[in-house]
Amino acid sequence: MSKEKLYQKISNVMKDVDYLQKDDQVAFGNTKYKVISEEKVTSTVRESLIKNGLVIFPIEQLHSREGTLSTVDVKYKIVDTETGEYEVLVSSGTGADTQDKGVGKAMTYAYKYLLLRTFAIPTGEDPDKISSAELDAKELPNEQNEPQKNNQTKRTAAQVKRLFAIASSKGFSTADVKKVIMKDYNKTQAFDLTKEEYDELCNRLESAGKE
Repeated sequence: MSKEKLYQKISNVMKDVDYLQKDDQVAFGNTKYKVISEEKVTSTVRESLIKNGLVIFPIEQLHSREGTLSTVDVKYKIVDTETGEYEVLVSSGTGADTQDKGVGKAMTYAYKYLLLRTFAIPTGEDPDKISSAELDAKELPNEQNEPQKNNQTKRTAAQVKRLFAIASSKGFSTADVKKVIMKDYNKTQAFDLTKEEYDELCNRLESAGKE
C-alpha cells in the first residue's frame, strides 16, 4: 500500500511547526536554564495534526524501574484518517520519582521527544554539546576510582552512578551536580558524600523542577 498521502501530511506538519522556542525554566542549586515544556510541544503539534487529519496513539509499551528511575520504551502509530495509511514510530523516556509517578513522567518525556524528532522540530537544545566533554571517565564513576569497599564512609560506584542517572533524567549535567557538591557540601567528588548528604542530594534532584 502506497503511503504517499501520509508522508505528504507529515511533511505538512513539519512546514507548520518549523521551530519551537523554549518557554520554561528548570532550577537546581545555582543552575538555571531554559527548556521547552511538553505542554507547548503537544498543543502546538496537535493543532497541525488535527488540521492535516493525522492521529498518533501508543500501541505497545514496555517499562522497567531501577531505584527511583522508571524507563519506558513505547511504540506509537501515526495514522492518516482519510486513507488509513500508517507508520509505526518508537520513542523512549526516563522519569525520576520516589512514588508511583515515574512511568507517567517517562511517558510524557517519550511523547514530547517523539513529536520533536518525528517532525524534526528544532528547539535550540543540543545534548551532544555537553555529553562528550562531561560524561567521560573523569566525570563518571568507574572501577578505577571506586573507593575501598570496606570503607563505609564512602559512597559506592553504584550509588554515584545512580546519583548522576537521576540528575540526567531531570536534565542536569554531571558538571551541574559537581558544582552543587562542592558548593553545598564542601566535597570534591560524589564519593566523599556522607550517607545523609547523598540521600539529601538525591531527594533534591528528584524534586528539582520549574520555577
